[in-house]
Amino acid sequence: MAPTPENRFVCVHGHFYQPPREDPWTGKIPRQPSAGEYHDWNERIARECYIPNGRARIANNKNETLAYINNYSFMSFNFGPTLLNWFEEAHPAEYKRLLTADRESASRLEGHGNAIAQAYNHMIMPLANARDKVTQVRWGLADFRYRYHRDPEAMWLPETAVDSETLRVLIGHGLKYAILSPHQAKHVRRAGVTKWSDVTGATLDTRRPYRWTDHESKAHRSIGLFFYDGALSQAVAFGKLMASSPKAADRVAAEFEDDSRADQLVSLATDGETFGHHEKFAEMGLAHLLRFELPSRHIQPVNYGFFLAKHRTTWEAEIRENSSWSCAHGVNRWKGGCDCGSEGKSTAWRKVLREALDWLRDELADIAEAETNRLVRDFWEVRDDYSDVLLDPSDENVELFCRRRMILDPIPETRKALLRMLECQKYAMFMYTSCAWFFSHIDGIEAVQNLMYAARAIELAEETGLADDLESGFLQRLKGAAPSPGSQLKDGEAVYRHLARPSRQRQAA
Repeated sequence: MAPTPENRFVCVHGHFYQPPREDPWTGKIPRQPSAGEYHDWNERIARECYIPNGRARIANNKNETLAYINNYSFMSFNFGPTLLNWFEEAHPAEYKRLLTADRESASRLEGHGNAIAQAYNHMIMPLANARDKVTQVRWGLADFRYRYHRDPEAMWLPETAVDSETLRVLIGHGLKYAILSPHQAKHVRRAGVTKWSDVTGATLDTRRPYRWTDHESKAHRSIGLFFYDGALSQAVAFGKLMASSPKAADRVAAEFEDDSRADQLVSLATDGETFGHHEKFAEMGLAHLLRFELPSRHIQPVNYGFFLAKHRTTWEAEIRENSSWSCAHGVNRWKGGCDCGSEGKSTAWRKVLREALDWLRDELADIAEAETNRLVRDFWEVRDDYSDVLLDPSDENVELFCRRRMILDPIPETRKALLRMLECQKYAMFMYTSCAWFFSHIDGIEAVQNLMYAARAIELAEETGLADDLESGFLQRLKGAAPSPGSQLKDGEAVYRHLARPSRQRQAA
């Protein structure tokens, strides 16, 4: 039987994200010379990608504009919460187009909006401790609800990095599905069949949804999994497939099984920055693909939530623990042990940085508990709720937050002590933002940014009087981290002192 309009669907997911770039002492992004003519990388990528995708141009063969399309209305997407904090302030009209796109898609797709949530500051979840996993999810959910005025159906996992504990956290917070790379599937089986089948990225059928079951829970709770089409996604991300929307549509159409009576979903996922930043004018190709080329081939663009609601999941999947979409070695790229992204340089510093931050994180946790045990009943529950203040830092809301959560009526001194520790913990999580490990050297802009967050967290902890030798202990652990070849800085300690810590010193002056 030939495919019909009723059984061919496509989902394009864009992961739109930049790391937090603000100076933790000023809250402002400093001038970043590497961004060229733009003030900083957020502004550059907004101009090249985020804004053009909200008003992608449809042109004829004379390059005359025929229409403008809001790509976010027709693609699945997530935006990093820390990026949206900046985007909302820097480009309020374009920010509103995102929110409008989600409402429009929900109206078209029976209540299933295109936007999904994201773990708050792009921490690699399998490498996070259990407490940080929960806070990352809760802050991400709170941010999503604040912006889109609804509950999300899914949460983007940074680098699609996953382990069973992370999926349990998602299930526990009511999320319905996650998006993974095909290489992250380990075994699959049809529901009701006992035997599992081994799969690879090439042998996995990505045209159906799967279900992962938590066999450690008495209720055998589960969550849906969508594995995107790896070859198709690679072609979009690195093969310039969007340069020709007719060719892209033909490539999508070729992924369907022609004689199947079952509904099929062809999906691709890539960094949203592909569409306009990495590939100029790709947002125009995407717009023409979604609005004209695919519908003309009877292929309906949808999102994962819509497809999952319409189709009973009849297959199960087991994941490859501690796997991701951008490291062939699992999550080693973010803890040391592989050369992904090395550009021929030594990456031994990655392990040193990870271990130094883990030590600092645990020290900061002990200080936070000691400082706040007289102020609140459970500091970690209060930290989970601190998203209320991140979303609305007005004096009135901060006062209300403290009154609701402190044991006694807050006075300025005790309120300051609690807020100081919550800010310290915010930076203790920001110092794990994944981009620090992604590239080839510790003195790169991304790693230095994380070290700035570490420096700010240390400063806040020192103000309690409980942090004897905290910075010196951290610096001692950074000494083994070598910077990039040709750098005048000897090691990670020197990078911290000369590139990360000066912001603190300027504020003190």
